[in-house]
Amino acid sequence: MASFKHRSLARLSVALPLCLLPGLLLAQSGNPLLITAEDRCGFERVDDSSLPQAIERCTEAATQGDSQAQFELGDLYYQGDRITRDFDQALNWLEEASLQGHPTAQYQLGLMHYQGEGVERNLAQAYIILKMSAVNGEDAAMDASDRIALQMNQEELQVATQLLSTLFRNYLEQMREEQLQGR
Repeated sequence: MASFKHRSLARLSVALPLCLLPGLLLAQSGNPLLITAEDRCGFERVDDSSLPQAIERCTEAATQGDSQAQFELGDLYYQGDRITRDFDQALNWLEEASLQGHPTAQYQLGLMHYQGEGVERNLAQAYIILKMSAVNGEDAAMDASDRIALQMNQEELQVATQLLSTLFRNYLEQMREEQLQGR
């Protein structure tokens, strides 16, 4: 047990400076293209002339499966503040991040389905996505899904609840198989 504590402390003592390094470099250099883990793409820090480069770098990371980059691209296209609003691109990237369990991407995607932004309005789909977001840790998603449930008829809610049950059972079975295989 003692060696475990020492290994954990050693990892922490190595990892902590590494976690702080990008923020310190950013603060010292003022370079807007240095990107921290919380803000993978750095869209908020770049000026308009550097935005195309930031989008290109973020797209590369998103294409390689980085769920945070996928979320940030989806959000950029959804908001449309600094580029032309593009619901197709927003949906594409938010769906990619959502499939990897990114709770904020799931939340935003659920709201798009609820509001009919870029897709046909679908209360059941919005409800399901928002419940998944809540399970993955997005606090606002539970309240949003509950408000949507009040707008659904009994049949819609029953179908959505059955689908959620199936999804959760499949997820638990997958987790159990992975544990048995020692992953």
